Amino acid sequence: MSLLVVGNIAYDTIGDVHFLPDRNQATAVEKLVLSNGGCAGNVAVAANNLGVETALYSAVGNDFKESGYLKQLVDLGVNTSFLQYIDDLTARSFIFTDSEERQQIYYYPGASASLSDKKFDCRGFSHVHFTAGEISVYKSLMRRAGEAGCVVSFDPGQEMFHRHIRDEIISCLPYASYLFFNEYEARHILNETGADDIHVFFSEKTKAIVVSKGERGASLYLRDKTVEVPAVKTRVVKDPTGAGDAHRAGFLAGIIKGYCEEVACKVGAVVSSFVIQEKGTQTSLPTWDEMKKVYLQYFGELKK
Repeated sequence: MSLLVVGNIAYDTIGDVHFLPDRNQATAVEKLVLSNGGCAGNVAVAANNLGVETALYSAVGNDFKESGYLKQLVDLGVNTSFLQYIDDLTARSFIFTDSEERQQIYYYPGASASLSDKKFDCRGFSHVHFTAGEISVYKSLMRRAGEAGCVVSFDPGQEMFHRHIRDEIISCLPYASYLFFNEYEARHILNETGADDIHVFFSEKTKAIVVSKGERGASLYLRDKTVEVPAVKTRVVKDPTGAGDAHRAGFLAGIIKGYCEEVACKVGAVVSSFVIQEKGTQTSLPTWDEMKKVYLQYFGELKK
């Protein structure tokens, strides 16, 4: 069982600030970390670390060829043969977090905006996960993944706030078995569509919708019930950046390994608890065995 992750690969600049400024204001950056990131990259690396055979379908700049990021992916065993090299810079994310863990994100798409649907080949993969990225081609890719018998999942992430909701987000939802939002994204899509319940986004294929809520855990919406999954408490929270991607990777690893949605969501909670304890989205990731030890402490024995 294997996973193809579609979306952006980016270099992250992560900063701590005392407060997030309004327009025409400035604030000092108290700490700055440069790291490898991008939603697709984060999910692929985390899932790979959990023992899932993983590949990336992304567009990157020619600068990526000589980067330490590519070497890291190759060394970890992530399949990079589906990467598309574009005559542009690899995407950049600038992420600033205040003392209350609220964030502002500035994103330069660069090469990722040139992702082509013409080279897509998901044969040999059991699951295809779509992250933030060039969503304009996702509907076509999702349809082809479904026709190939792949289980499709979708986490639009930050694309929710600068894309046309109905044409580019809503139109993709019927192709996905699993949908992921954070609570701000869920509130935004409800407001933009006039819907009053997240269940309206269930389609014939939908098995579950996961809405993550930071330190308050996640809501797992199934067809017949809603399950509240608590967050795994940690002694320190250094940076929430990448926690959502880690949660998705853990959830998908659980599903791919044959666990039910509720157990998979708990696996996601454990995996994300590792990430927030260090700066950088890929610097503190558990193996499956390391995840199981923490899972046992918080949720009991891991059972299918």
